[in-house]
Amino acid sequence: MILIENKVEHAADLSGLDRDVVTLGWEDRRKSRQRLTTRNGLELALALPTGSILEDGDIIYVDGQRYVMVEAAREDALCIYPERPEDYALAAYEIGNRHLPLSIARDSLSTLLEPLIETHLKKQGIRCERRLIPFEPIRKGHSHG
Repeated sequence: MILIENKVEHAADLSGLDRDVVTLGWEDRRKSRQRLTTRNGLELALALPTGSILEDGDIIYVDGQRYVMVEAAREDALCIYPERPEDYALAAYEIGNRHLPLSIARDSLSTLLEPLIETHLKKQGIRCERRLIPFEPIRKGHSHG
C-alpha cells in the first residue's frame, strides 16, 4: 500500500506515464484519512494534512511508471433554476433547513437529490431537474455550536 501525505503540487511532464484514476464522491474528497483503491487496483492510504480537500483533476501520486488522478464521481443531484430572487431564497432556505450541501452557480443552485425538495419547489413553480453530475458544494458551512 502506498502512503499519500500530500497532493502533487507541480507535476512534471506526465506524458509517457500510465494514467490511473481514483473516483470519489464529494464527501470522500473531503476525507484526509482513508484507504483507496484506484481503477487499476493500486491500493493507497491517504494521510493528507487536516482540512485538505481533493478536487477533480488533482494528482495525488506519481512514480516512474504511472500517475494517479482524482476524478469527481457523478452523483444524483437536483439542479434548480430559479428565475426571481425570492425563488433563490426559497430554494436555499429549503436546502439549508434540511442541512443538505449546496452548490451555487451563476444561474442555478444544486443539492443532492431530495425528492421532497423537488416536489415542493415544483409546486412553487420553480424549475428543477434531476441530473447525474460531479457535485461540488460550497466549502464554508455553519454549525449550531
